[in-house]
Amino acid sequence: MSTGSQPRLHPLPLVVGIVAALLYCNFLIDWVLRGFEGMGEIVSELESPGEPNAMLLRVTDVVCAVLVVVLVVWARALLPRGAWREVFTWSTVLFAIGAALAAIVPEPCGPGVPCDAPHQVLQRDVHGYASVASDTALFLGVFAVIVVTWRVGPAWLRRVGWVVLVLGGLVSSLAFGYYHRYPDPDWAVGASQRIHIAFIAAWIFCLGLFSARAEPPSAPETSPAPAHDRTMTR
Repeated sequence: MSTGSQPRLHPLPLVVGIVAALLYCNFLIDWVLRGFEGMGEIVSELESPGEPNAMLLRVTDVVCAVLVVVLVVWARALLPRGAWREVFTWSTVLFAIGAALAAIVPEPCGPGVPCDAPHQVLQRDVHGYASVASDTALFLGVFAVIVVTWRVGPAWLRRVGWVVLVLGGLVSSLAFGYYHRYPDPDWAVGASQRIHIAFIAAWIFCLGLFSARAEPPSAPETSPAPAHDRTMTR
């Protein structure tokens, strides 16, 4: 009598995925510490020098980036081999590097603060380019996972990838760009950005969940040979 074995769940990648996803949503930390205010502000401005929780948010961004690189190592080992696996690997590493750089070189001015000095404009540009490169690389990595798991791999990860790519990478990005240009209502730009961030955090969690699920080794078949094959003929 044979019994089906279920995939084992390794806790460490799952925990790392949960922690990294929560740290990527560190605007929630700022929201709580501010007394449940500031949800309508652009997240990067909350990390500007002089903001009350700026250093905490920037440190958690860097820690999240390190944890994402760890998740990439685990996830890469479980994905089917091929060029698209390497695209996922290096794109997601670039996402982590860009996120860390954007934290190290933050937005120079907080919400409502004039920011016109040449060095401030340069710092804002560096921060902005790092953020855009980081997000673009992340979604390229998502697309790579969709491709590499098209025929072989977990269907649930591919389906989540499509949702993250379309809603997080396209729809919420377009909404953020629109409301950043036309801030009416004024809370919409912050809300659309946080939705965008939440989709990325969900993908980070899924990388942890995928890395935590290990398929059990398949047992070799031990069915007896037919009776007429048990004798050898010369």
